[in-house]
Amino acid sequence: MSVDRLNNPDLLSDFFERVRLKGQFFYAGAVEGVLDLQRPPGMAFIYILESGDMDLVRPRAPVVHLREPSVLLCPSSCRYKLRSVTGEYPRIVCASFDFGQTMGQSSPLGVQDAIVFAGSAVQNASPLIDAILNEFHADSPGRQRGLSMLFEYLLVLLVRKAFAEGLVSKGLLAAMVDPRLASALLAIHSNPDRDWNVEELATIAGMSRSAFCQHFQKMLDVAPIAYLTTWRVKLAKDLIRDGTELKVVAATLGYSSQAAFTRAFTRELGVPPAGWRRRIASDAAVVI
Repeated sequence: MSVDRLNNPDLLSDFFERVRLKGQFFYAGAVEGVLDLQRPPGMAFIYILESGDMDLVRPRAPVVHLREPSVLLCPSSCRYKLRSVTGEYPRIVCASFDFGQTMGQSSPLGVQDAIVFAGSAVQNASPLIDAILNEFHADSPGRQRGLSMLFEYLLVLLVRKAFAEGLVSKGLLAAMVDPRLASALLAIHSNPDRDWNVEELATIAGMSRSAFCQHFQKMLDVAPIAYLTTWRVKLAKDLIRDGTELKVVAATLGYSSQAAFTRAFTRELGVPPAGWRRRIASDAAVVI
């Protein structure tokens, strides 16, 4: 899969706009022994190895020895640990990206395992990494937002590089580029309030019902109508974050009533919309 397929139209930008990507400074410090951070599902992480050497350790996979400066792109689906290897503890800076649990079971980026890049191997990354580290150490006003914006751009560069090297083959981004699925996904994304059925989506994709379902499942690890539900819940979360009333959210996303919306939301996330709204309000009040 080539980078050229991302450019006309600019599908990479469209992908990040639709998922409302937001990076957040997550962790910084020395790796003393083994670091195994808690990684909730539906997230991706970027680690910058600022100094020293360390190992990337994964189950049933070769250990990768990292030397500074290195950049790691790691989905939460990958079980990994970072391990110091010398007496001088390596130092890292990390950001998290919350894609939520509403993009199917595979990583939205299509990255199933940790990817390691030398800082100099990614175009435009070296000065950006310098800017991230300078911003982190300066501790100036607006530092948190500055780091988030810089990490978001770094993620764009890393995903672009992963496409160029053929490392992206599944997930929402790959499906949006797929000529057979792109039109069906565009229909869902543009009209999430419509009561779509599989036959309609297969016709839009120009495929038979069985071929469409099989290919959709292969690319996104979820069935088409289940994806419609999870996409609606993802949009609902965005609207709730923006302060939209729950009855308006339900109507906007095509639910016949607020009760029907609450049932769908609760089935997907295990908590009702009102409870989820209280949770994110509580999280936002915590100063890290």
